Amino acid sequence: MEPSLSTLQSSTSQGPRSFTRFNDLPPELRIKIWQQSLPGPRTVAVKSPYAQRQPSPKSLEDAVAQHGDDVETWTSTTQIPALLHVNAEARHEALKHYRLSLAVGISQPRVYVDFSRDTLFFGNAELKPECSSLWSATKDMDKVERLAVVPEGAWRVFRWKKIDLNGLQKMIFVHDTEKLQLGPSPQLVEDDTHDDIEELVARIEEIQMAEIAMPSEPSTPLPEAAMKKRMEAAREELDTLKTVLPAQWEKEPVVVTAVFKKSCGDRWL
Repeated sequence: MEPSLSTLQSSTSQGPRSFTRFNDLPPELRIKIWQQSLPGPRTVAVKSPYAQRQPSPKSLEDAVAQHGDDVETWTSTTQIPALLHVNAEARHEALKHYRLSLAVGISQPRVYVDFSRDTLFFGNAELKPECSSLWSATKDMDKVERLAVVPEGAWRVFRWKKIDLNGLQKMIFVHDTEKLQLGPSPQLVEDDTHDDIEELVARIEEIQMAEIAMPSEPSTPLPEAAMKKRMEAAREELDTLKTVLPAQWEKEPVVVTAVFKKSCGDRWL
């Protein structure tokens, strides 16, 4: 008699829940598994040592970051790739992509970055005047390909010190960062890019004319209008940055705007 569906489900549920013979696999297969286990592109939130300390850490990453605040160098609360802590073989594969970076002067680097995929985010606290000495001595900025900053005040720091951003390919201006509290896995949500601002203007005018023609319909917010405003501000900011940065770009970086994805409650991812 053939086994019933319930019997198969019961048998499956009672099966092994872990694979205990991983080390018996051929090395080539293990390495492929480690490579497939690498995280995708991350947003690495870089933290200033001068930022106001939290009274009590909410996670191990927060505690490590607060302990590192005693040293004047950049840190991060973004989750470290798990493969770096599995075993020597996994760590070896992970270190082909991730390296400790953003050292300040003679201090030891504390932030793991894959410059080919990760985006570095510097918030309001990291662009304050007291951080100008850090910027002038920060290493590896020439390797940054994707940089995310708040538009308010970004150029105020960059104009003080010469920062090498020759490798920059994408500039992201992040909005709505007031009272922002990032967790271990922050995610940026980029606005749809429009090369032609006039296209946005035409779209907004079309919606507004439709509302005038139907006054009985309730007015709704225009996301296109907010996006247009953010993009215009971002391009003005980049124009200012271009006048002060010593970067020699073969191709001007792509400019986009974004916000952080919000999780449940008031906690940001």
